[in-house]
Amino acid sequence: MEITTKVIETIKDKEVTQIRLINDNGVEAHLITLGATWQAFLVPQVDGTKKNIVLGFDTPSHYNQNGIAAGQSIGRVAGRIKNGQFSISDQDYQVAQNNNGNALHGGPNGFHRQHWDYELVEDKDTIGVKFIYHAKEEIDDFPGDMTVSALYLLDNENKLTVSYTATDVTKDTLFNPTNHVYFNLSDKQDLSSHELAIKADYVLESDDNLIPTGVKKEVANTPYDFRIAKPIVPAIEATGGIDDAFIVEATDNQPIAILTDKDSHDTVSIYSDRNAIVIYSFNFPEDNVYFARDNGLENKKHEGIAMEAQTLPDAINHPDFGNTIIKKVETVTHSITFSYTKEI
Repeated sequence: MEITTKVIETIKDKEVTQIRLINDNGVEAHLITLGATWQAFLVPQVDGTKKNIVLGFDTPSHYNQNGIAAGQSIGRVAGRIKNGQFSISDQDYQVAQNNNGNALHGGPNGFHRQHWDYELVEDKDTIGVKFIYHAKEEIDDFPGDMTVSALYLLDNENKLTVSYTATDVTKDTLFNPTNHVYFNLSDKQDLSSHELAIKADYVLESDDNLIPTGVKKEVANTPYDFRIAKPIVPAIEATGGIDDAFIVEATDNQPIAILTDKDSHDTVSIYSDRNAIVIYSFNFPEDNVYFARDNGLENKKHEGIAMEAQTLPDAINHPDFGNTIIKKVETVTHSITFSYTKEI
């Protein structure tokens, strides 16, 4: 296994370093210090080439020029908080409203906009990088300060695990991070050859601004029923585009979701320790966005699928959605594993 590092851009006097993790099978995970971002995931093909199966940008500053958050670390809270308002221990808080009057993905100064420090990690079974960021109330509006780490580990079973840890917490606050990775496992700019399975009996109902109403809807007999793997495009067409939170049951040895490209047989299985996965079918491409894997072509609607493992969105305002509160001086870790296989 091999780790390489390289400064690939300087943004406002801050160097952005790329860390490449390469396992013995030739699988490569590229990470950058801006946003503790998963920049690329290269997997060997039968013809000897490597295919990048995630959406990202070669130039780090391009991440700051759109709202896509491709492969970026999201926090302190993934998803939306209604009106940017919540209460902890009878104390009311207001954070920045950056999406239709609501708080989205940690607000305008969330984890994905920050430059993180890093240190390399290596043992006999894994290689990795640990990104570190000191989150401050004066920067992101969330109560208290905390030290956050994003630890990416790659092994020789082609599993990439990211573990988010919050520690040194100075005030009771919120912590529900995720990685906003988008996958396209094919060599096309669409999802026509993709099948998706999600271990979910229920999906959250949401309003026109994608705020959960509190209602949990059964997926049976709806386009949202992915309990048995099926092509994803018909579901996208039937719904007008997926941007929904599926309720899952976390287990150590069973994936919560499996995405497969039927042409190449490339497959990614996702494991999580939390109760939800948000699926977003890239419904809103942006002008002048060119993902690295697209070789100079502009981004297209529905060309990728974001798979965001987390606790249910707006959980702080719904007591039965799960706990996203982290107490002062408490340490909390959440992990997500992405397992790559070629199912032939």
